[in-house]
Amino acid sequence: MSSYDLIIIGGGAAGMLCAIEGKKKGIENILVIEKNPSLGGALTLGNYNISTTKNITGKEYLKDLLDKYSKLNIDTYFNTMVININNDGKVVCLSPDRGMEELSGKNIILTNGAKEKGKNALDVSGDRCAGVMTVLNAKNILNLEGVVPGKDIIIYGTENLHMIMKDLEAHDLNIKGIVCERPRSESTKITNNIYEKSHITSISGVDRVKSIKISNGVNEKEITCDTVILALGMLSDGLVAFRSNITLNPETTGPKVDNNFETSRKNIFACGNGIYIHDSIEEIEDEANKLIHYIITG
Repeated sequence: MSSYDLIIIGGGAAGMLCAIEGKKKGIENILVIEKNPSLGGALTLGNYNISTTKNITGKEYLKDLLDKYSKLNIDTYFNTMVININNDGKVVCLSPDRGMEELSGKNIILTNGAKEKGKNALDVSGDRCAGVMTVLNAKNILNLEGVVPGKDIIIYGTENLHMIMKDLEAHDLNIKGIVCERPRSESTKITNNIYEKSHITSISGVDRVKSIKISNGVNEKEITCDTVILALGMLSDGLVAFRSNITLNPETTGPKVDNNFETSRKNIFACGNGIYIHDSIEEIEDEANKLIHYIITG
């Protein structure tokens, strides 16, 4: 069984920052475990500003981060899914190359990031047909050359719209409207058809979405469309923490941490969007620095 001074679960911004800071501060034996074939997490699709102090996109930030990371000889497992942290404190993970294995770490940091509120958050009646997707699903499709999620699009909600605005602008798509409780300033940059204080009551379609019905509590309206993009916000990903009997924060769905970012299990920590959704990369940088400092100094 392999042993490390520090195991970091998640190779997005928070995980990479913790690994880089840990190496710089003298933690030699570090392992980063990433479920995807590459590092970066949400930064890989970030063509929007992620900073409050300067204008830098996620992709630009990732390029600089990867350069720093590559120079520090940090052990990294790709395509590796963490099942849980068992009762003995061992990280149990699964990969195509190594199969099931247990890894020992003096300290463990969960940096699992966030996930979108998807179809499970869409409490409406009607058909369950193709064409209903989250912002990141749509963003992934729009990043494929010559492919679009649909032509006649309804956006439901206003959360995370900044993540996809440039992609929508770059394609000749018919945004038929935004259905939301309250519009945000960027909403009118996408379409003038804002259905305020409204919600979707039903979705109709056989193989593909054909139309939706919306209501403002007084009147109901049917809108034809072939795609519904769910802009319903993000939740912290607490799945590994849940499987590891770590107390979750019901307000964020991520692991609950104290002022030192320690979870309910000793020597298991968490930071980044995995504990709550941050507004800027500077917040995550600050957390990573504070957490590594605490781990080193106790």
